[in-house]
Amino acid sequence: MIQMDANLKIILANIFDVIAWLLLVYSFWKNKDNKLLWIQLLANFFFLLNYLFLDAYTGLWVVFFEMFRDYLYIKLDDDKKTFYISLPIYALIGITNFEGFFSLFSIGASLNDGYSLIYHGKRVVWLGILTYVLWLIYDLSVMSYVNAIAEAIVVISNITILFVQKDEKKIIRRD
Repeated sequence: MIQMDANLKIILANIFDVIAWLLLVYSFWKNKDNKLLWIQLLANFFFLLNYLFLDAYTGLWVVFFEMFRDYLYIKLDDDKKTFYISLPIYALIGITNFEGFFSLFSIGASLNDGYSLIYHGKRVVWLGILTYVLWLIYDLSVMSYVNAIAEAIVVISNITILFVQKDEKKIIRRD
């Protein structure tokens, strides 16, 4: 637990969020996988700092595990196997870091995110919306306001994609 004024901790946490989201958005413009991965890892480091300063340890451990989980998705090349391997770790995070009802939302969001990686097309977009809504609820509960705003924007943009883009083939796929 970091000892300092509570308001200062919230401000610093949200500054780390801004940096993380800027890096994440920047990474989406990178074409080379290695640079994209390193930029996203750096973004996740700032998300970790955000949750650390907010004393939101469930979110911190979930993001820490997501970094490892995403690496497994790339290296194992078997999305279902990776998802099933991750289930006991989510249970362990939930048991060891339970901070109340809202802490379950970060675990549920990450579980749903991992689950969505085994699908393609519109289903992924719907699952993505659910993932970000769960993160939004968790982030509001721990006062991670920048995250909550960014996630609300992602939810709105994904809903827009679903209603504007009627053709399944034109929705971005993860192949």
